[in-house]
Amino acid sequence: MKLVLDASVAVAATRPKEPSHRGARARVAKILAGRDQIELPAIFGIEVASALVRVGESEEAVRAYVDALLLVSSGIIAIGRQRARKIRDLAIASRLRAADSAYVWLASNLNLPLCTLDREMAARGAAFCTIVAP
Repeated sequence: MKLVLDASVAVAATRPKEPSHRGARARVAKILAGRDQIELPAIFGIEVASALVRVGESEEAVRAYVDALLLVSSGIIAIGRQRARKIRDLAIASRLRAADSAYVWLASNLNLPLCTLDREMAARGAAFCTIVAP
């Protein structure tokens, strides 16, 4: 399956106490094994890294994990001036936060499902793209 992966799934995959850890871990394992393909917005690595170091994960482990996911991605999509306008317009229309809007816009633009654990993103983003759970 090819999809856009939200940072929430990547973070939950590393956190055994997260309610959705098992599903997230299984999805990330499929991605790292090459059974699923991912497209990512450029902010993905920043979001995952910052979330993990804030809860005490080692910098070295975080870099290795994020780099592994970035390495297997089909694409890391930069946000330039034109895309920023489109993401802004989606944020206005959906009432989503900025980063969430980038993921939803990317999934919509590429006509791919968005894999997320973020309930607000799933609820508001469903008007723009297909939402899948891990």
